[in-house]
Amino acid sequence: MKKLESEKIAETLKSELETGRWRAGERLPSVAELRRRFGTGEFAVRHALQNLRDDGFITLRQNAGAVVTQKASNVWKGRVLFVAVGTYGSYFPHVLGMSVSQRLREHGWDCTTLFVNSGLDGSLDTDQIVRQIANGVDFVVNLAAERQIAALFDSAGIPYVVLNGYAREYPNAVGVVREDISGCYDALIKALKRRFFDNVLEFDFERSMDRSFKTKLAAAGIAVRRVMCRLPASYALSDVKKSGYSAVEGFFADERHRRNPPKVVMFDDDYLALGGIAAMLEAGIRIPEDMRVVTHSNKGNEMVLGHSVARIENDPEFYGHVVVDYVLKLLAGRKVRPPRVPLRFVPGESL
Repeated sequence: MKKLESEKIAETLKSELETGRWRAGERLPSVAELRRRFGTGEFAVRHALQNLRDDGFITLRQNAGAVVTQKASNVWKGRVLFVAVGTYGSYFPHVLGMSVSQRLREHGWDCTTLFVNSGLDGSLDTDQIVRQIANGVDFVVNLAAERQIAALFDSAGIPYVVLNGYAREYPNAVGVVREDISGCYDALIKALKRRFFDNVLEFDFERSMDRSFKTKLAAAGIAVRRVMCRLPASYALSDVKKSGYSAVEGFFADERHRRNPPKVVMFDDDYLALGGIAAMLEAGIRIPEDMRVVTHSNKGNEMVLGHSVARIENDPEFYGHVVVDYVLKLLAGRKVRPPRVPLRFVPGESL
């Protein structure tokens, strides 16, 4: 993901501050001087200075500009716990955990990454979390939180942020970070209309489609037919692939569907797509010549999905960058609204 100009400026100035180019109490160059140096606008420079202030490198004083602080930026500040549940070797939470841990450590926080196993009966191995709490935890970043785990932090009085959850389900969380997929939907609808595709077949899990997307599709004159994919109460990634395979195989076993196949098929999940694509190929369906495929995906899985597949893509490194910026502000005692992490639409050869 391409960095913003303000991020590049902030990183350069941080490096210079850490190597002692300016001493505590000295003023940084003015906004006008920094604009000339970096060849950018005033907004980017001021935003970079605000980031430096939030990270404790400088203070911003009226009529005095940016002044280097006495406080060292790399002083140990406390312990943060990153928790992911039921990952089963998934790429996304591992890369996200590494991204969050690395950036927090750069800012003086000790970050421990913990992957909690889910049993075949749906039970969670919470003993690891209990031990971590006993050793002392100041803050928690909780990916795809379970109420059972959130309750442990609630009872211990530990503040936590939930990633990709619903605020109403975690009333004691200090924040809930959601994904922003609206831009991807707009781009997808535009691509469908450009090719005059007026109907979509979607393979999805048993939960309701995003209502805003459904409304946008209807307004654009695009109909959606949904096929529900079943999963056991507790499942692994291999089960998701099997579910996609079975659903697609069953759909195209109907001769009517084979004679008049849809032009566009959507999958709610990249592993669901892997199983579904295998079933399509076995049925003699070519991608994208006979059928276009769109899937929700995590960056890194494009190698197995193929460039012919369009993707609504989530980048774990970018996700981690947004999350850490938010968490650092909370740890500094600032009251800020949770960010929305934008996803990216990659048309591939399908669209």
